[in-house]
Amino acid sequence: MIDDWGINVKVEAELVKAWIDTKKVDFSTINGVVHISGTLDFQLDVFVNPDDPEYHEKRMEVEATKLKKIESRLKRISGIRGVRIDFTNWIKIGDRWVRRKTPGQEMY
Repeated sequence: MIDDWGINVKVEAELVKAWIDTKKVDFSTINGVVHISGTLDFQLDVFVNPDDPEYHEKRMEVEATKLKKIESRLKRISGIRGVRIDFTNWIKIGDRWVRRKTPGQEMY
């Protein structure tokens, strides 16, 4: 069975593959349960054309979809018993990820 340190290595690899800025995210594994917190920020804006008039809405939709896929991939890592995600700028409601608006801050 893979240990917590080995799981952390695989979690970081998944986050990097998804273009997540890992400097803004903290993660650890305790007894096979992955805890992720911090601010979710994708490193590259390659998913949506910034010149599109609906840029912000489309970007949020793309990021929510990517977040759901990342969560799913993490849960499939061998040795993981659970994944707990607590981002400052995203919240999970049911099975959907929704961007939080923090006080005094624009969505983008």
